[in-house]
This record gives sequence, C-alpha cells and structure tokens, in this order.
Amino acid sequence: MFASNKILKTLGIEIKDLKDDAIYLCSVKNKKGEKIRDELIEITGIELKTLAEMQGYKKGMIRYNKTLYYDVVEEKEEILVH
Repeated sequence: MFASNKILKTLGIEIKDLKDDAIYLCSVKNKKGEKIRDELIEITGIELKTLAEMQGYKKGMIRYNKTLYYDVVEEKEEILVH
C-alpha cells in the first residue's frame, strides 16, 4: 500500500507504521498549520494511510483536501469494559 517514509510531525512515526485497526486522534489544521477546531477527530489508521496515498502529505501532516490537514496527535487508548 503506502510505501513512503513520510514522518508524522507530532506523533513522530512514519505513516506506514500506523496500525490499520487502531483509532488515532487528529487535530484539524489549515494550510498555515493553524488549528481550526478545538476538538480532536477520531480516524482509523487504514483511513489515514488511504488519505495520505490519495491526497498527499505536507509539513508532517496528512492532507484531507486543498485547505485542510490532519495532524495525527496520538493513538486512542482502548477502554476495556468488563
């Protein structure tokens, strides 16, 4: 799939190292790198890899469209319910 060695700015790992089935928290930023919403969004690793392959990568962030980028902040911890 995505063979590039692009490093994610905040998370500090390569895009290809994202876990397909994990959920990641992302900050939504504009072209200038400014956060445009306070809430983090949740998106799976496979979706992030697909976006990077289809839309590209810039300044350590995955492009969503012409004006928005996802800065992958962290992997969401799973909450186990007993």
